[in-house]
Amino acid sequence: MDAPEWQYLVPFSGSVVAALAQLRADVFTPDDYYWPHGGDRLKPTAEDQLLSDGWILEDSTHSILDIFEVGVGDPTDDDAYCKTFEVTDAECERALGTTRVTADDLARLDGQLAETLGHLLTGYGVGRHLIIYADGMPDQILFFGHSGD
Repeated sequence: MDAPEWQYLVPFSGSVVAALAQLRADVFTPDDYYWPHGGDRLKPTAEDQLLSDGWILEDSTHSILDIFEVGVGDPTDDDAYCKTFEVTDAECERALGTTRVTADDLARLDGQLAETLGHLLTGYGVGRHLIIYADGMPDQILFFGHSGD
């Protein structure tokens, strides 16, 4: 799998589900997603309009809007599409040398975050997320994935 096409670092808001919902709302509002029609058609004003567009169904939004829920289990399963899966402790240890990643750990990657985490992506349309800690408590969530061509 290639490096992540999209990544978002957001505050931890009590749960991954809540953070994902807030992020999706934030990304939709500023039109921070791929719109295959260019200037030919106005972008939708509601998420259900966007997601019912035939072009989007085929090509995706190339953003977190392609991820609808938090998955449980194996991100390589057939039903993993459109879900995000937490990076496991074992994956985290192998990729980053720790199971409790901090903002300092991310900063030490010095622009190599995509290359460091890209191998954790299991397919197009499947996201991953990583909890970032501060003072031993969840502080942020890094969502990353690849959902476009």
